Amino acid sequence: MRQIIYKNRNWVLLTIVFVVFPLFFANQNFLLTIFSLVLIYSIAALGLNLVIGYAGQISIGHAAFLAIGAYFSAVMVMKYNVPFLIAFLGAGAIAGFFGLLLGIPSLRLRGFYLAIATMAFGVVIEQTLNAWEFVGASVGIREIKPANLFGISLSSDLANLYFVIFVSIVLFVITNNIIKSKTGRALKAIRESSFAAQSLGINVARYKLIAFIISAVYAGFAGSLYAHTIGYISPLDFGLGTSINLLAMIVIGGLASLSGGFIGSIIIIALPFIFSRTQLPMSVIFGVLLILVVLFFPRGIAYGLQIISLKYLWKPYTSFRRFLSSVKKERGEYAEVSGKKIFYRETGDKRGIPIVFVHGNFASGKWFEPVMSLLPGEYRAFAIDLPNFGRSDRVEEVSIDNYGKFVIDFIRQKELEGAILVGHSLGGPVVQSVMVQRPDLIDRVVLIDPGPPDGLITTPEVYAVLNLYLNNRDLLKKSLIGAMPTRKIDRFTEQLVDEALLMDKRCFVENAKALEKYNYSKSLAGCEIPTLVLVGKKDLIITEAMARRFEKIMPNARVEILADYGHSVNVEDPELFCKILLDFVKG
Repeated sequence: MRQIIYKNRNWVLLTIVFVVFPLFFANQNFLLTIFSLVLIYSIAALGLNLVIGYAGQISIGHAAFLAIGAYFSAVMVMKYNVPFLIAFLGAGAIAGFFGLLLGIPSLRLRGFYLAIATMAFGVVIEQTLNAWEFVGASVGIREIKPANLFGISLSSDLANLYFVIFVSIVLFVITNNIIKSKTGRALKAIRESSFAAQSLGINVARYKLIAFIISAVYAGFAGSLYAHTIGYISPLDFGLGTSINLLAMIVIGGLASLSGGFIGSIIIIALPFIFSRTQLPMSVIFGVLLILVVLFFPRGIAYGLQIISLKYLWKPYTSFRRFLSSVKKERGEYAEVSGKKIFYRETGDKRGIPIVFVHGNFASGKWFEPVMSLLPGEYRAFAIDLPNFGRSDRVEEVSIDNYGKFVIDFIRQKELEGAILVGHSLGGPVVQSVMVQRPDLIDRVVLIDPGPPDGLITTPEVYAVLNLYLNNRDLLKKSLIGAMPTRKIDRFTEQLVDEALLMDKRCFVENAKALEKYNYSKSLAGCEIPTLVLVGKKDLIITEAMARRFEKIMPNARVEILADYGHSVNVEDPELFCKILLDFVKG
């Protein structure tokens, strides 16, 4: 349950907000109608964003699909007494059909010519409705009945708003799934380069058509909701100005952003009502707003808010959790090693076979607690917090060799000669450093998704993200979950995240640099220490090719690929790892 809630936490929070927020304005019908209109235009903008933001196409006649949905729904309900729900679904279907009709000839057009074609379509629909007496011509359709669901009338503004909220959330969830699916990836590829997408086997025409149809369906739904919310429609409601407003919504809010249309809708729809009692012309207000957006949020307000959230909004909470973790009592002891206090956890018989566990980056010895609890009594296990990690002291030099020296001194102090060393992630290179400096201290080695013997390069763009981890616990949590993709999210996961926050703040970046600088390829060449290298097939950091480098230089190295695991089998499946470890030790 925790895992389900975490993965869908944004939708859960959004639903709670949308359910509770209208209750504060239950008696203010005008505001409830404005809220409804904001969400209705958000739906239309969401579909338009799919075409422009994700597929990279241009449409300046989107209001036409709103008109088709609105008029179809109103006519079906008012003239033919069709149930609202059928009329609502039919509005989406008929708008989607017109989207198909527009999409097919538009496949041959690009850029300016596509913009003109879609604008012409919008003008044709508006003028047709303006001259068609059956639908009221220029007068439009008045006194449209409120929505009615299964005999329950949504005549109150609050009830109608809740229905609009329900439709909005459903369509936003569907769109989110589309974006993350094969279709979404194809649309993004087409946006970047239709030629490159086609060379990769993507049917460009097909996916462009899909984007147009889905966009039109959403606008049809929005049109139906608009008609039954306002109760009156006319051709003037769906002119070129409305199409331009929809375009402005996604540009101001943020192209290729789920929330962009919603934010833009708040500004374009709600802002005029907020300033309606002032003497400021709306053209001046929108002009200033557009200038500010272009200067400070060139990718849209949604992206700007996202950056602010990543950099600043999580900082107080992250600092609070870091403080709580630092004062929390953890089971373990301290050892004085090279003048520094090193924290470690110990289990097993004092006379048992020694095993020393060395953790990875953004971690501590706690990552091996599940495995240590499963080891038989004849083994004496140690899981240390490297200097600059967890509860150990800080050191000035951040390097793999320096970390290795502390592990060597710890082994010597505890008289653990002939130990079995287990290194995970960054701990892998640290163990390699020990193998190079003091191979006489080691009996066997197990490396879990380790950095390769010749260093691990971090791409420049990753360093910006590493800096964000420092003050954003949620982002750090996502990263750690990605390192153990098959483990369920539970209380232990939260504890691992809190342990990661205890790492020296310099090391959020400096550790990545340290992983780039080492190279033990020559030093390990010919090393005869029996070494088992475990690599998860689902690991996004260490590849099988990287792991195979150990076999090329070390005669007693063996690589084992774990098909169903990621970067951290020691926490993803402690029982399996314990079995592999013991089989290797006994073998």
